[in-house]
Amino acid sequence: MNYSRFACFYAALVLSAAGAEPATPVQTTPKLEILNKQIEANAEDAQAYSNRGYVLALLGRKEEARADVKKSVELRDKAPMHNRAGWAYFNMGDYTDAVREFELAGKLSDHQAHYDYYSLVLGYWGTGDTQKALENYQIAAEKDPRLASYKTLFERTLEWTPLEQRAMHEIYVLWNKTWKP
Repeated sequence: MNYSRFACFYAALVLSAAGAEPATPVQTTPKLEILNKQIEANAEDAQAYSNRGYVLALLGRKEEARADVKKSVELRDKAPMHNRAGWAYFNMGDYTDAVREFELAGKLSDHQAHYDYYSLVLGYWGTGDTQKALENYQIAAEKDPRLASYKTLFERTLEWTPLEQRAMHEIYVLWNKTWKP
């Protein structure tokens, strides 16, 4: 496979789609129906609320997404729940809330979770704090060497949303050209 040609095509696709919201919010999907049933069966299922909040965020249903991610962290005030809330806020463009959740997740996990630093990269990219994004990218790359190479970063983020990919790839380029030892 010609990675450079594919990477250029993919980068153009990502940049054109980054930040795009559905013209009209999608009302339901099979995954959403499953999550609704899980919550209906157990109104205390924090993971189901967290997952549904993220799905709703991706579908452009922001108010419902915010309610679900808030409910998920109320039910389970743990690092993974706060991290997942951060990803939902990030995809809704609520970058300050995303940073708050990512920082809290890092504090609760004592920065031992595999996602702590690269999640912070996303949040700081969103708020425009490039210095903190680069600092966290360096730590993330030290913890996960796949982030230190474009090819493996590309593979690592292949199933991320276009916005998530854009943030990581932009910070990677800056890190690679200006920061990487």
